[in-house]
Amino acid sequence: MTLILRRFLIAVQFLTRLPVPHRLLTAEEELGRAAAFFPLVGVIVGGGVAVVFVLVKLVAPLTVAVVLALAFAAFITSGFHEDGLADTFDGLGGGWTRSRALEIMRDSRIGTYGSLALIFLILGKYTFLTALDPRHTWRWLIVAHAASRWTILPLCRWLPYARVEGQGKLVARQITFPALLTGSATFLLLLLLLPWRAAGMTLAVATFVVFLSGLYFKRRLGGITGDCLGAVNQITEVILYLSAVLID
Repeated sequence: MTLILRRFLIAVQFLTRLPVPHRLLTAEEELGRAAAFFPLVGVIVGGGVAVVFVLVKLVAPLTVAVVLALAFAAFITSGFHEDGLADTFDGLGGGWTRSRALEIMRDSRIGTYGSLALIFLILGKYTFLTALDPRHTWRWLIVAHAASRWTILPLCRWLPYARVEGQGKLVARQITFPALLTGSATFLLLLLLLPWRAAGMTLAVATFVVFLSGLYFKRRLGGITGDCLGAVNQITEVILYLSAVLID
């Protein structure tokens, strides 16, 4: 197995439940380099979601196609990023101090803030996707899934990890500059799927979310956690769907 293929499969294994030839054991440094393929994994996930949407749309109403596409996205990723969103909102909503927020985020139980965040997230995705022109939805599904996974790269290069240990530490601060460049190049090439105004807006939205969320996490937590990365992933995705509605 070539080194590039191995790193790609590591990225697939880390972010999805898609089967890989065999379970790959990785060191922190190797996962950091594999992060270069995170946006490409987003293309694969988004492409699968787009296929589900298009096929279901052929035989069922738009609303059914959107619901099944969203369900498939959650299934193929095991709700990995949604779980991070819920934990982040629970921690930041219920924890008045840094240590308390991190303690709540580590708790596997979901609270009021996390529940509300998931409800509004799903409602937002459903509402915005059903409001889009169905002829363009497949493009936005692919682009949004890739862009949302790209946000992991600059956040991890910019901010320290807020915990002593944790799953997110496998990625945070281990992402190399070449990995950031490779992942960013994949993201930029993917923007060719969109008209130039939509492409520029997508780049601006993803960058803006990274910048604002990074400032907030730095102030509240002193850095990021794996949950924070999942939260930014989901926030970026849903904001891009909203932006698509506004520009469509």
